[in-house]
This record gives sequence, structure tokens and C-alpha cells, in this order.
Amino acid sequence: MFIPIHFTPSSSSSSKLPPALAQISHDEVVLIELNGALEVECTSDYERDGKVVGRLVVDANGKSAPTLAIGHHLLEGKLAALPKPLAVLRRVTASESESNPMDVDMDCDPPPPAPDATQLDEATSVSWDALAIVKRKIVFLKRPTPIMPARVGAL
Repeated sequence: MFIPIHFTPSSSSSSKLPPALAQISHDEVVLIELNGALEVECTSDYERDGKVVGRLVVDANGKSAPTLAIGHHLLEGKLAALPKPLAVLRRVTASESESNPMDVDMDCDPPPPAPDATQLDEATSVSWDALAIVKRKIVFLKRPTPIMPARVGAL
């Protein structure tokens, strides 16, 4: 079975990346690697959408280390090249329009069973759009440093 994957030209300014991707320049997307887990309080999966978790600061010319501030903690990272580039893909079905958000699977589900004849017909109407190529990552390996709030009247 062949699944079509469409690449858009990188020079087109109309391709807008989903806001969940970390973008360090106008045309580069990076992967963020954390040592641990982020826990966001929510009652349903859709409550996490659009929540600000932290503030990422990356120097454009790469002279200082990237930092990530989450609450009262500061993480210091480093930029590293990926051994193999990764593609960010968006699933597009025949009935879907271009304005729908990126299809993200938040759960780790087991692989689906082998398709039968009716499922093969549905699979032929699915294609994938390549949104970006990820070549670098920001790695945060060290423990976070506590940030102390500035006291009023301190010298």
C-alpha cells in the first residue's frame, strides 16, 4: 500500500506551523527533550490545548544556552543535532479541509488489527502533508534550578 506524502516548498510564506511546535527562527523547528515529565492539571484531554507551560528563551546566534522557565524552576539546555532528521506530518483525509489543526495522538494505543477490504478503501483516501523537517533538538538534562522571587526592599 502506498500512502501519499506531500511536501510544500519551504519558500512559501502561507504554510503556518501548528503553535505546539517549538520554533526557534522563522524557518526552523526543533524538538524539545526533557528528562522527566510535565504534569498539567486538567479534567479532560482538551483542557491542555493552548495552556502555557513555561517560557523558552533561545539566543538567535547560539552564543548562550537555551533556558526554559517553568513556574519557579529554571532549566538550562543545549542545542544538539539529531542523528537522523525527523518529519512533522499532518494526516489529511479526503473530507478534511486545510484549516483543521494537526492530528495529534496523545495516548499510546496498540497497533490496529490488519485491515480488511473495506478499510483498504478508506486508507486510499488518506494522505499526509509534511509541515516541517526537524534537524536539531534542545536537550535539558540537568536538574532544574529554583528561581527565588525578588523581595521588595532588598538591597
